Amino acid sequence: MKQRITLRIAGRESEFMVDSAREELIRAAAARINKEYDSIRYDYRNQDPSDVLRMILLSEEMRLLETEAKNSQENSRLIQRLEELDAGLEEYLSR
Repeated sequence: MKQRITLRIAGRESEFMVDSAREELIRAAAARINKEYDSIRYDYRNQDPSDVLRMILLSEEMRLLETEAKNSQENSRLIQRLEELDAGLEEYLSR
């Protein structure tokens, strides 16, 4: 079920239509953005707020790409291990 919520991000309020089940996650994401914004804003007082948000976006996207690469490597290792186990089991059962 969708509901309308209002979030304050970087000092500006915006309304969003969100699934009720995801509201808590969305609010946590907004809180995380605001925390990062406040931290960066302190160091870059003279920067435009949209520039600070772009820095946050770039940082989060880099973190996401790193996580995806790590997950991909882990998935490859797991697939390789499963293939080895499958081959060993197949050899055992063929005896």
